[in-house]
Amino acid sequence: MVGIKNNRRTKYTIDLIKETFIKLLETKKLAQITATEICKLADINRGTFYLHYKDPFELFEVMQDEFNQEVMATLETGESTCTTEESLVNLLHIIQAKKTMYKILISERENTDFLSQVLLADYVRRNGKGVLTMDYSFTYKVHGSIGVINQWLGSNSDESPRTIAYLISSMGNHNTTEKGLS
Repeated sequence: MVGIKNNRRTKYTIDLIKETFIKLLETKKLAQITATEICKLADINRGTFYLHYKDPFELFEVMQDEFNQEVMATLETGESTCTTEESLVNLLHIIQAKKTMYKILISERENTDFLSQVLLADYVRRNGKGVLTMDYSFTYKVHGSIGVINQWLGSNSDESPRTIAYLISSMGNHNTTEKGLS
């Protein structure tokens, strides 16, 4: 039925708005995009857009929240944080599948705080430790992992998520006390 939030046409329209918005974000900054522009490119009227979103900023926040929720849902299915190779592979599959959204989140934020916050929340949830008691090695692993992920996506290389997960896991398993760095 028309007007019902979860009907097929409504879902199609919301997906169309999001796809159009991502296309625009590939070439423009968020602040440069208007609802009118989204509507014109998606071939919908402005009333339809405003039925679902207040403005492009709200649409961006909704899409970011959906991305983060998908990442969290993936992390919650595993037994441990993304420090294990298998959960990291799952995370990388999401990031690879939503590569454009991930890159846009980084460019709009001009950093990777959103992903480190998701990983930190997962770490705290699983270990019951607060931010102040979190060990330095986890901080190193998160930020190093994000750097590798960004390079992987930025270079458009052919490595699989499993290969990148193995690389990240192998680099993060060095014990500083064994090297006399304690």
